Amino acid sequence: MGYNIKFSVHRNPQKDSEGNDTYQVRHETNETVGKAYFLRHLKNCNTFRPELMEAALIVLEREIINQLTDNLRLHLEGLGTFFLKLKFRRRYDEYGNELKIQFTDPAKITGNDVCIDTIGFTPDRQFLKQLNEHGYHFINATGRGRVGHSTQQTEEQIKKRLDEWFNDHEMLTCRQMMYLFGITRYMANKWLDSLCTTPSPYLCPKKIGGTVCYYRHIKK
Repeated sequence: MGYNIKFSVHRNPQKDSEGNDTYQVRHETNETVGKAYFLRHLKNCNTFRPELMEAALIVLEREIINQLTDNLRLHLEGLGTFFLKLKFRRRYDEYGNELKIQFTDPAKITGNDVCIDTIGFTPDRQFLKQLNEHGYHFINATGRGRVGHSTQQTEEQIKKRLDEWFNDHEMLTCRQMMYLFGITRYMANKWLDSLCTTPSPYLCPKKIGGTVCYYRHIKK
């Protein structure tokens, strides 16, 4: 395992008070690996029996959900704390346009207005400390003075990774697409639209509540 961490430089949407461009850095990942890769890695490195780890991951996934939905935060000492994030449920007008949800009277907020946003995670200090115990070098993957964009990938690479995803999942959301490929929301939507509108569509979109879900097209 190497100790070179790649980063890319990106322009911020907003300029500073004098109208100058400002920049940020992001971790430049090669790809997103899944559970199958992780278990193969454990087997190849002889660090842990993969069948035991797979069973542990299944239990951990189930119990994180159970604890959080029982109105608890789950702190795994040495790792960190998992917690639930909520938000207002999306609403749409009769034409399918998303409405801006704002409440001026707290008494009007009911359970029907609330949904789960995501699961948050705050790492323990000692867990983060392990990241700094090695002499990492940081390499600018975009090249000094250059500004990066979303990771460039071919349609073949996209479909191959999505095939792996759909082997374990029924559907895909835009947020999951962003996570899988380390791309911006704009690029994720661009790819999703493209994969739905080609002469032989790879994906089929379906709106469920306030979320557009994408299913792999079943060839007849």
